[in-house]
Amino acid sequence: MEDKKIVQLLFARAENAISELSARFGKQLHRIAYNILGNRLDAEECTNDTYLALWNAIPPVSPDPLAPYVYRTGRNTALKRLHRDTAKKRDNRYDVSLEELNGCLPVGDLEQIIDARELGRSIDRFLDSKSKESRYIFVRRYWFGDSVGEIAKDLRMQENAVSVRLNRIRNNMKEYLKKEGYHYEA
Repeated sequence: MEDKKIVQLLFARAENAISELSARFGKQLHRIAYNILGNRLDAEECTNDTYLALWNAIPPVSPDPLAPYVYRTGRNTALKRLHRDTAKKRDNRYDVSLEELNGCLPVGDLEQIIDARELGRSIDRFLDSKSKESRYIFVRRYWFGDSVGEIAKDLRMQENAVSVRLNRIRNNMKEYLKKEGYHYEA
């Protein structure tokens, strides 16, 4: 079913809106949640929580396009659950991919950066300058939380080649952000 029709179903509060959301986005939502949480049951529960969040948000929101809105909602739902479940303990699965970015992002908590949106725009401009394959690898690793092995398998590359590419992208991004005026610890 087309995204616009799913949004119409949500606006009409039709009972089949959730089943249509599930058919269209369920597999990817579950994958995102599993990559963050590392547990199939938690991922399933998080996916269902995402459907509820979408049901509550639409209306009044009328997202166009729908897919990024759905995936962002699912990712945020999974991250909230991860932070809740691991408040005092460390979760290695998702934190590892985020730690890789620490060396190329400005010092301090991103929530404390006054204009985090501008940082996001700078990262978008940086990624726009990269090849389609490099952007794909970056997004799969740092947005969807996929492992290097999964990315390598899908692209029919060696894991080492993907790791090297990610390392180069991070180093290039660090240099780019320095030129944009973002500062780092020495």
